[in-house]
Amino acid sequence: MVRLRVFGLVCLVLLLAAIGHPVVASGADGAIVVAQYDYTVSKPRKPKPPAQQQQQEQEPAAPGLPTQVRPRTSPQPAPQAVSPQPAQSGRPQPAPQAGRAQPAQGAEPTDVAERVLTRRLGSEGLQQALRRIENIAAEAGSGRGAPMADRWFDGASRRTGDDDAVRPGGTPFFGIRPETSAPTPVTGRTRPQTIVPSPVTSGGYQRATVQDAKRTTGQYGSIPGGVVLEGIGGGIGTVKKVHYDRRFNAFILDERAVYFMTIPPKTVALLCLAIAKDDKVGVSLGDTHIVYGAVPPESDLAMDLKIADRFLGDIVFASNRWTAGYRFARGFQPQRDTGGSGRVAVFFNVNGFQFQVQQEEVRLTGVRFDVRLLPLSDSVSAQGGHLPDLDAISRGRVSAQYEANARHVAEEIGYYRRERIVDRTFAYGEVAALIRALKQAGIDLPALARSIPTS
Repeated sequence: MVRLRVFGLVCLVLLLAAIGHPVVASGADGAIVVAQYDYTVSKPRKPKPPAQQQQQEQEPAAPGLPTQVRPRTSPQPAPQAVSPQPAQSGRPQPAPQAGRAQPAQGAEPTDVAERVLTRRLGSEGLQQALRRIENIAAEAGSGRGAPMADRWFDGASRRTGDDDAVRPGGTPFFGIRPETSAPTPVTGRTRPQTIVPSPVTSGGYQRATVQDAKRTTGQYGSIPGGVVLEGIGGGIGTVKKVHYDRRFNAFILDERAVYFMTIPPKTVALLCLAIAKDDKVGVSLGDTHIVYGAVPPESDLAMDLKIADRFLGDIVFASNRWTAGYRFARGFQPQRDTGGSGRVAVFFNVNGFQFQVQQEEVRLTGVRFDVRLLPLSDSVSAQGGHLPDLDAISRGRVSAQYEANARHVAEEIGYYRRERIVDRTFAYGEVAALIRALKQAGIDLPALARSIPTS
């Protein structure tokens, strides 16, 4: 009888284990043992959407299969969706910048730079420009390589040109010419635009005097046979505080006016540091190349000034090296010297920068370009620079052909500013003149340079 009971108990245990139910049995010592047996082993499954999971829990089991009882967990509260702000013209708005309050819809921006650009570009144009800036910043994180860089191999995007090039025109901020209206990119209809007058560029040639030669030699230690950028920018008024707006490559003066720059930020920082030490900015080419002031000789600024001098000097001396086949202004043809006037240096001086604050924007209104020819002696300065021949200067012994060429370049400088390297030289001089004005106002230029991103 005992054997039959034991055999029956064993059969019951096996049967219950087969269907996966809890088993209640007596132990050897009479204790009650509760055991749970699982009969399925499965791989981890991917989480399913809540709707699909709820539907599966409510589905009845297929006929002939045991019903599985799943433990029910407390439902997690779904995260509340953040409603996007209504975008103008159905376009997404740029993300707010940290630390900068965003104006209400339709309200005038509180930031002076955004107010100026709103007047110049319109509200939609400003939003497009801000989105473009964000895209550029996002692309910068992926790195930029050489023109042959492979984005799939090394993760670098191709360069689209000279990333550090000066762009005084063709950008959202500087591309507006004096037209009264232009079609908007969204509606195709015209809207009034702010007219930005071009600055007056006056050029002149005069024979150098002995006093000019002595003053120049005393200032530079030699006669610059090259390009110099001189002068303190006038017309910006009293300045007590300046900060750099990296979004627009701009200086904000006392939160009352904005000055947009058309040279790379790294060169702006370089000029701040250099002018803090020495106001001189320029180069001289000859047997010895000289870079004046505290400008690093290996910098892009120094190299660009040298290239501009090569181009303009090639016209003055009719060298026909850099300008072979070039179309000169008004069909002019530079002439070579025929009188054997001896050694002479041409001195290009960009100066006389005048600014004006118009509608909260600092704008250049005038600049001067002076050209001088100075006869040279056989002696050189301690740095290897040119020294003037004062006797030849006093006698006015200068090549008539060179004078005609130099006068042409000075009077037609507006034509030659169409060359990117020449226009870039004027842009360098403009920023340098403004920085000298900030220096004169007591602004800490090294601290300002440190606030400018240069990478």
